[in-house]
Amino acid sequence: MLMIMVSLGYAYLVGSVPTAYIVARLRKGVDIRRYGSGNIGASNAGHHVGKGWFFVVGAFDSLVKGAASVGLARALGLDLDYQALAALIAIVGHNWSAYIGFSGGRGLSVASGGLLVLAWKELVALLGVAVLGWLVFRSAGLWFGIALLLLPIWALFFGEPVEIVVFCVALLLVSALKRMLSNPGTAPKGLRWRDMAIPRLLYDRDTSNGGDWTTRTPGESED
Repeated sequence: MLMIMVSLGYAYLVGSVPTAYIVARLRKGVDIRRYGSGNIGASNAGHHVGKGWFFVVGAFDSLVKGAASVGLARALGLDLDYQALAALIAIVGHNWSAYIGFSGGRGLSVASGGLLVLAWKELVALLGVAVLGWLVFRSAGLWFGIALLLLPIWALFFGEPVEIVVFCVALLLVSALKRMLSNPGTAPKGLRWRDMAIPRLLYDRDTSNGGDWTTRTPGESED
């Protein structure tokens, strides 16, 4: 029981560390939740702090949050179901961080780190679909969504244990929930939730114009 508590405690507490928020505060003195998508993740950090910070934030979230959470559970001798649960809890912590009012990122970097240790073939398939779709259609949100939707199918195709299949389904559901809820206060004023529901679910943004969405500043988002 102690090993389980240590593993899952690490997953949530470290998963909740708002890396992009901290980087934006230290480097620019801004609250990244008020910029662009309001997402506390690598992509928004890259847009509003500096392109190089995309890789720094992404690497930390992937390796220290995702991969290390699974690695710690494995090192403590926990079974595969607890390893997968640790990865999922790290994603939940990242998406709804207790340190900053339960706002957060989308969890893709953390999920990638978890998949790297748990199911690397599914990770390759996910990134292959998402990146190829982005290169052809220039719609990252849509194609990452499609790639996540296919993830449980890949797990079945590769003959993974039931724990991995369940993890892939749970990851899909958590990602869809985060898309629909987004972060508090990011929606443009006057825009009703029902008008945002489809863009959020399909494109992972509140508006139909992706360029305007990713480049917003506090003044623009308050208009």
